[in-house]
Amino acid sequence: MTAFLTILLSVFILFALLLVLLQVKTPYYRIDAKKMITALEMVLAGQASENDWQVTFGMLIRHSPELEVIRQQCLDIEEAHYIGNQKPPYLFSEKGLARLREALTALQVESLTESGSK
Repeated sequence: MTAFLTILLSVFILFALLLVLLQVKTPYYRIDAKKMITALEMVLAGQASENDWQVTFGMLIRHSPELEVIRQQCLDIEEAHYIGNQKPPYLFSEKGLARLREALTALQVESLTESGSK
């Protein structure tokens, strides 16, 4: 009888564990225009770390082709003007910062037109 109860309890625990695992969803980080704007403002102010940059611009954006275009532009700027920690606190050269300001302006305009059309 003890063996039967042990097996029954084990099956119950496994079933409960399976139910919990099915209910728990995998978290994901989705980049939107606000997060991009915040990251670009931090970079331009010299407050962003390399990690902030990579978290925001290092992942492919599949849910918004417009944001993906801006992300690609920022990656092109990174490739040409990234200086890392050579000139703290800025991650980019002066030309890179100027181009990032242009990208930020374009993103803010696009964000305003999207919110206005909704």
